[in-house]
Amino acid sequence: MLIDVALLFALGASLAYAFADVTARFGLHRADPVVGAMMALTASVALFTLAIAASGAEFPAFGAHYLWMAAGGAFNPGLFFVLFFIGISRIGVSRAAPIKGSSAIFAALLAMVFLGEDPAWYNLAGILLVVVGIAVISSGAAQGHWRRADMLWPLGAAVAGAIAALCWRTGIQAFPDTVAGTAVAIFAALVVVAAYTLAVRRDRIWDNVQVSWKFFIVAGAIEGAGKFLYASALQLGEIYRMLPLIQTSPLFVVLLSLVVLRQAERITWRVPAGAVLTVGGAILVNVRFV
Repeated sequence: MLIDVALLFALGASLAYAFADVTARFGLHRADPVVGAMMALTASVALFTLAIAASGAEFPAFGAHYLWMAAGGAFNPGLFFVLFFIGISRIGVSRAAPIKGSSAIFAALLAMVFLGEDPAWYNLAGILLVVVGIAVISSGAAQGHWRRADMLWPLGAAVAGAIAALCWRTGIQAFPDTVAGTAVAIFAALVVVAAYTLAVRRDRIWDNVQVSWKFFIVAGAIEGAGKFLYASALQLGEIYRMLPLIQTSPLFVVLLSLVVLRQAERITWRVPAGAVLTVGGAILVNVRFV
């Protein structure tokens, strides 16, 4: 029963992330990615502040679990947001999202090292599928004035997301109320991104807020809801089973992009084909048949 609920949380997070990604894409036509990340995180923090006030969520006694959640939030959505938003602005959401989906592979490798998980042959086959999927997405002539080197931005986001998953999984177990644990991580993410924004983008903040705040407020609220589902999934299920399902969001992103972004991004057959291979491989890496 717990595993079934965890799967629902994971799939819900995947769908929420897809809507947040596409919404952010509209804002990134006008705004600096780093400022956009700060606006989105501000909306997420506001959402959790209201949720805590309305639900009366209780926080446990201070301990290492707070540090784990703070570290998890600093990596994802903190560093993750910055890298992924820059990736979206450089190569488009329909390309960046599937590459970001490889986070499940990195998380699986980290789990093998730090948690002693032992992959089967079909798990290794899944890793190969992910590599092939990324190659398909990046093959052919570069369309829309983007460089293949720019794929390093969403790839960096994938690594940050993998490290964060280990931190979230470790810390969230000590929080009886998932809302409270998620709020700690989201607040830490806002501190990191806001500090960076004030240091290097101070002169761009007001202009960016004026032209794109609506998109990032909506994206941040949806992302916040997704983070609650993400935390709930990791609280109830193992990383190697939950993260691949959460990373199916690129499939939803591609479908949404085909519907609402066809005029903004040139989507060839390689993008959906690569998305299917990438996400399919991420699932296979972590599935077990026994």
